[in-house]
Amino acid sequence: MSCRGCAAITFSVVLLSLLLLSFTLIDLNVPDAEPSRSTGYPTWHPVLDHFDQQSYDTSIFFLMISLILSGYYSLQWVSHRDLPKKFITYIYQENGSRIPAIWFNKTIAYYISFTSVSGVALFFFDSGKLWSTFGTLHNVWEVCILLLLAQGGKITSSFFYAFVAFYIMFVNVLNIVLPWPFDAMWFKAQGLCSDYALFIVFVRIYFATREYVKEQSSAQLPLTNEDDISPADEEPSVSPKVIRHPNQILLLIFASFTHILGNDLPSISPVDGRL
Repeated sequence: MSCRGCAAITFSVVLLSLLLLSFTLIDLNVPDAEPSRSTGYPTWHPVLDHFDQQSYDTSIFFLMISLILSGYYSLQWVSHRDLPKKFITYIYQENGSRIPAIWFNKTIAYYISFTSVSGVALFFFDSGKLWSTFGTLHNVWEVCILLLLAQGGKITSSFFYAFVAFYIMFVNVLNIVLPWPFDAMWFKAQGLCSDYALFIVFVRIYFATREYVKEQSSAQLPLTNEDDISPADEEPSVSPKVIRHPNQILLLIFASFTHILGNDLPSISPVDGRL
């Protein structure tokens, strides 16, 4: 990551911190937080009228089962070591660089798996300070995806680990020291930053990859050199592709957009409810 990119991230974090601190100068009429039914600790929401606890629990269970199964099969798929070269996808960025999607796919698999952990914790602890230590596992893997793409699809320097460690410490320390409702506002705001960033990056990568593919005449895309395919690769060891490259990236765009809606709508909806 360039110095300009680091400066932009630092400036954004400082600006967001100053914005949060400014709320302490305003006398807000803040409702009391509802205690968690499991721990009794205050949660990040007030008592909700006309709230259907059974429907909420059912949706959380559906989330948990879906994420656990998706994480398991994702990890199984990315663990294939005998994947033929012609099945390896490359992502083409706007600057012309080509990123093998191997580590990118692994990071997404880890992202899904750790999100399932935060989903299980959400059911038992409800949203709040205690749950935020698990919720950070979901957000930090979004940051890892962004950093991985910024570094060319693989970890190229110790900055990756340093930034991830700083992010985890910074987010959790503020979650601990900020009182209600500023802790909830901080966690929501920083999470939305990575959500929107992922959507923007996926859209840009899709258009950059599509433009590159249009200029190629090889039928072996995403490979551009048929000599890279050995005779052993002619016998595929995985199921045939059902989505033409690079349309599989549209799934990431759809997923990230749906994730943004799931985070935004409960916050701005005038009807009491949780997701």
